[in-house]
Amino acid sequence: NIRLYAVRTYGRVIHEFDPWFNFRAAEYMVAHGWGAFQAWYDHEVWYPLGRHVGSTTYPGLQLTAWGVHSALAAVGRPASLNDVCVFLPAGFGALAAGFTGLLAWEVTRKPNAAALATAIMAIHPGHLMRSIAGGFDNESIAVAAMVSTFYLWVRALRSDASWPAALLCGVSYSYMVAAWGGYVFVLNMIGIHAAALVLVGRYSARLWRAYSLWWLVGTAGAVFGPARYLVGWQPFQSLEQLGPTAVFAALQLWQLSEVMADRRRLDATETLKLRLRLFGYAAAAAAVAVAVVLPEGFIGPMSARVRSLFIKHTKTGNPLVDSVAEHQATPPMLYWHYFHFTLFVMPLGLGTAFFGKSDAKLFLIVYTIVGFYFSAKMVRLLLLISPATSVCAAACLDSLIAFNIEALTADDQPPVEGEEEEAEQPPVEGE
Repeated sequence: NIRLYAVRTYGRVIHEFDPWFNFRAAEYMVAHGWGAFQAWYDHEVWYPLGRHVGSTTYPGLQLTAWGVHSALAAVGRPASLNDVCVFLPAGFGALAAGFTGLLAWEVTRKPNAAALATAIMAIHPGHLMRSIAGGFDNESIAVAAMVSTFYLWVRALRSDASWPAALLCGVSYSYMVAAWGGYVFVLNMIGIHAAALVLVGRYSARLWRAYSLWWLVGTAGAVFGPARYLVGWQPFQSLEQLGPTAVFAALQLWQLSEVMADRRRLDATETLKLRLRLFGYAAAAAAVAVAVVLPEGFIGPMSARVRSLFIKHTKTGNPLVDSVAEHQATPPMLYWHYFHFTLFVMPLGLGTAFFGKSDAKLFLIVYTIVGFYFSAKMVRLLLLISPATSVCAAACLDSLIAFNIEALTADDQPPVEGEEEEAEQPPVEGE
């Protein structure tokens, strides 16, 4: 009802500027096909220069609308493209809430926490602002893609038999790349989490297998997928995307050292020496490749938007980025506006993740800390941490509910069998 309020009040209308452009692009794709969409040069926008849509648009939103529109027609329930685009954000908002509940389950392993996280995410203002019916924008589907990728990533780390989830994680990440430029955050979150697991001594063959499968499938989807003209070879060239690629290479070396040490039956000290030699050789080879083999300028600098996360938004050097209000630093009052009570219970829920070590709990810790840092740097990134605050709040509320139920029912428990017999024994003679 919350997400459909605008529809009930004003009808099935697309609102705001960007959603109208996205709807117009979806109309063109449905009318002319995928090939024509990629070659489309739109002379009616950015006047008088125009815009090549295929290389400046993440097409996942239009492809999703086209797919839903075609599927409804195929099953005999045709709907206008306008109606599909109006209701799509609300539908994906429900998917995002569901995946948030699954993520909470992986972190806490408690069904009540999973249900609470789903309910909180469903009404979370930070998520609602991008999942209202009629708000046909990239973020409306990207949040669901992001949370599904995170869920499938931690699901792949549950056990040695969970590796198929890593393949699905790569597919979900590929969809995220096609949907929104915020895929860089998802990419680096998984890379940071994998590196953190190694640093805290939780490396395993399961981590190596899951990360390798995810990175290979996801990178292939990014480079050769629907957004290939926009992404290009950035996973190997862009400074903000090289970190996860370096983690991939490091995990291969780490696993190689584990296999070699096992075959040679090396002790801990000898294994460390072997590992240092392998990483030293790899670092020297990479340095030679960058200095001699790769052409000058192959590795580019950070984009203007990413630079704005580390320096003031007025100094990125890109007037278009600097002039957008959403790229400004986040005022503290907006946290209360968009997160409400979850802002206060979230730290307590995050604290529960420090008890009972697991790969999923470490992911929640890293995700929350990194997400809050970047959300403070740019207003539009507030929606990235809506799932994290929902999971943390759910973990806190679940613990409080369990504690109160245990306290209320403690007096109602029947006495232990031995205690009851001891109470009924007659007094000893002479006492």
